[in-house]
Amino acid sequence: MNAAATFPFRVAELTIDPVRRRVAGPGGEVPMEPLVMQLLLQLVERQGQVLPRRELFDHLWGNAQVGDDSLNRLVGNLRKALERASAGAVQIETVPRLGYRLIAEPTGDGVTPPITRRSLLGAGASSLVALGGAGLWRARKQARVAEAQRLVDRGDILLRDAVPLQAGDALPPLRSALEIDPENAKALGLLALAEETRANNGGSANAGETLRAAEQAARAALQRDPGEPHARLAMIDIAAGNLDWSQMEDRLEALRASAPANPHVLGSMTSFLQAAGRTSKSWLYNEQAAAAAPTSPTPQWRRALRLWTAGRDEEAVNLSERLLPLWPRHALVWNARFMILAFTGRTGAASAMLRNAGVAPGNAHPVRLAQWLPTLDAFAEPSPASIASAREANLAAAKLNPGQATYAAMVLSQLGEIDAAFAVIDGLLLSKGPLVANRPIVPRSFVANSPSWCRTQWLFLPPLAAVRNDVRFKGLCEEIGLARYWRQRGVRPDTRLPG
Repeated sequence: MNAAATFPFRVAELTIDPVRRRVAGPGGEVPMEPLVMQLLLQLVERQGQVLPRRELFDHLWGNAQVGDDSLNRLVGNLRKALERASAGAVQIETVPRLGYRLIAEPTGDGVTPPITRRSLLGAGASSLVALGGAGLWRARKQARVAEAQRLVDRGDILLRDAVPLQAGDALPPLRSALEIDPENAKALGLLALAEETRANNGGSANAGETLRAAEQAARAALQRDPGEPHARLAMIDIAAGNLDWSQMEDRLEALRASAPANPHVLGSMTSFLQAAGRTSKSWLYNEQAAAAAPTSPTPQWRRALRLWTAGRDEEAVNLSERLLPLWPRHALVWNARFMILAFTGRTGAASAMLRNAGVAPGNAHPVRLAQWLPTLDAFAEPSPASIASAREANLAAAKLNPGQATYAAMVLSQLGEIDAAFAVIDGLLLSKGPLVANRPIVPRSFVANSPSWCRTQWLFLPPLAAVRNDVRFKGLCEEIGLARYWRQRGVRPDTRLPG
C-alpha cells in the first residue's frame, strides 16, 4: 500500500497532493515549491473565507523578517500553477487591504468547491438589497456570526495541527469567538479541549487550575449541546487517570460512534490504540483522520511512525522526507523524521539535522545535543567506549523529563543495554528506582504517574524490540494494566499494518 495513498484530496476540478507537492487537473499536473504548497493549504483550510496577509506571514515564515515581495512572489507562483492545472477554474482572489481567498467555478460532477465566483456575486447583490432598516441590522448580525465562525474554525485548526505543548495557541481566537457569541457550544468545547491538552502536556504553568478551567468550559458546552464532541473528549481526558485501559477505550469508541469524522476524536483513538500496542487498528483510525483533515500534519507524521513500526523503513524515510519541507517548523514532523533516521542506520542524516542552524522546533521533549551526539556516535561506530559514553549520557537525560526518558529507553535498548533500558522504564512508568523522571504531579492529570493510564506509544516502536522480547516486559505490562486490557479484549500487541 502506498504511504500516501489516501492523502490527495479534491478541490473543484483539482486534485491536490500535498505530500508529493503536486496539483493536477484538466490542464495537467504541476509541481510546487514547499512554501507555495503551504500557501495553497492555508487557503484551502479557509474554505473560501479571506485569509489575512498577516496570518500568512506567521504561517509561512514565523518570526523571520521577510518583506511583502516574498509573499507576492508566492501568490504569483500559486496563481500560475492553479491557472495551468485547473484551466482557470480555481483562482486566488485578492481582497484589498485584507488578504486572499480561494474561489472555484462550479463543477458538473457533484464536487463542491470551497466557494464560487457566482456565489460571491450573489451574496454581494443580496446584501445591497438588504441594506436598510432591519436589513442593515440583519446584515451586521450575520457578519458577526460569520466572524465568530471564522474564529472558531481558526481555533479548531490551530488545536488540531498543534504540538500538544502549543495547544494554548488556539485559545485567543476561541475566546474572541465567545466574546461575539457566548453561547457557541463548539467554541466552548474546543476551548475546553485546548485547556485540557496544554494542562496535560506541560503547556501551563498552573496545570491544576488549567484543568479546572477546562472542566468548567466543557460543562458549559455540554449544557448547550450534550453531544458536543470536543467537550466530551476533554471530559474523557480529564477523567483518564481514574480509568483503566478498557474503560478508556469504551468511552473513546462511544464518542467516535457519535462523531465518526472528527479529527480530534480520531486522533485520540489513534494514540490510544498505538499506546496499547495495536498498530494495525491504530493505522486504520489514523487513515480516517487523514481523510477527514487532508491538510493537517498530524496524521501524516503519525503515518510515518506507523510505517516505521511495521518495518517499512524505506517508506517511512521517504514520507518523512516529503513532510518536512511542508511543515518545517512543526516539532513532531521534525521529530518523526529525526527518530526514523537515527534508528534506521542513517546516522549521518540525523546528525546533519541536529547540527542544522534551525534545529528541532519547540517541543515538550526537545532533542538535546548532550544526549544525542554521543548516541549517534555509538550508533555509527559501536565500541565499548562509545556505548559507555552513550549509556551515561542517556541515563543522565532520563532524569530530566518524560521525553528524554523515552528517548533514553529506546537508545539503550537499541544499543543492547537492556538492564539500563528497564531502569529508565521503571522510573518513567512505575516511579521505581533512581531514574524517576521529573513531571508535574497534578491531581486528575494522566501525566502524573498513573499505572492505569500511561503514554506508551513509544514502547511499541522498533528500538524497543529487545525490551519487548525480555522476560521482564510481561511483568511491566501487568503493572501498568496493559496485560489485563489485552486479556479483556482478546487481543495481542502487533506491529503490522492492514492490507
